[in-house]
Amino acid sequence: MSNSFYNLLVRLYQKRRDRLIGNCYYFLNSLNSIAPSMINLDEVKKVLVLAPHPDDEAIGCGGTLRRLTENGCCGETVFLTNGKKDKFGDYEEITRVRRNEALNSAKELGMGKSHFLDYYDRRLKPDKDVLEFVLSLLKELNPDMVFSPFFLDNHPDHNETAKILALASTHYRKDFICCCYELWSTLTPNYLVDISPFFDKKVAAIQSHKSQASETDFVGLAEGLNRYRAISSGQPFRYAEAFFVTSKKDFIKMSNQFKKY
Repeated sequence: MSNSFYNLLVRLYQKRRDRLIGNCYYFLNSLNSIAPSMINLDEVKKVLVLAPHPDDEAIGCGGTLRRLTENGCCGETVFLTNGKKDKFGDYEEITRVRRNEALNSAKELGMGKSHFLDYYDRRLKPDKDVLEFVLSLLKELNPDMVFSPFFLDNHPDHNETAKILALASTHYRKDFICCCYELWSTLTPNYLVDISPFFDKKVAAIQSHKSQASETDFVGLAEGLNRYRAISSGQPFRYAEAFFVTSKKDFIKMSNQFKKY
């Protein structure tokens, strides 16, 4: 590939990226104030967590999940991918290890049943099987709140997970709160949760994913981000998780908006 053609592709990508990010901020700011409020979790009794990979649930919303479960909330987690890029090599062993780690993480967070869909990394798409599975869980669990990454998270499996939730939700008649958590990209949050009393449990849950923690300092990532969210809030607590929270209706509307870009 010539340098001129490569540079052209880079410019086209940057233009599309900048337009998408600009649209995101315009849309978010049209729905909510930039200054985050504190989420009232007292009425949340059942939650469903969509985790693109085993460890995302702990990194993105582990403190909030532990806070909820200690308050009597029941929760289930869907792990959409299995940590393997294809079926070759040590596929079976990697899948087994990641599954056991996810189950240990769920125990640390007080979560109930875990579901494993075994899609390959970076191959996740909103196909018929995954949409039907998520829809069936929504109908079975009737959650008050569903956790998912956001549409603009900087990983294809993460933003595909948000699309999956939006598409499945269009066929679910009841309402619920959509709670988007941070992973590889920060959010423009509208709500925070003080996780200071539960941060140790969040760290233990992240460390349960030993095969991943040995490659990347996810504890350091979470600690830095959660500390920053607490400090920038102006509140006296030490650690906070930030979310973009909206209704099912507006979450679906956002999904349709992003289809234009």
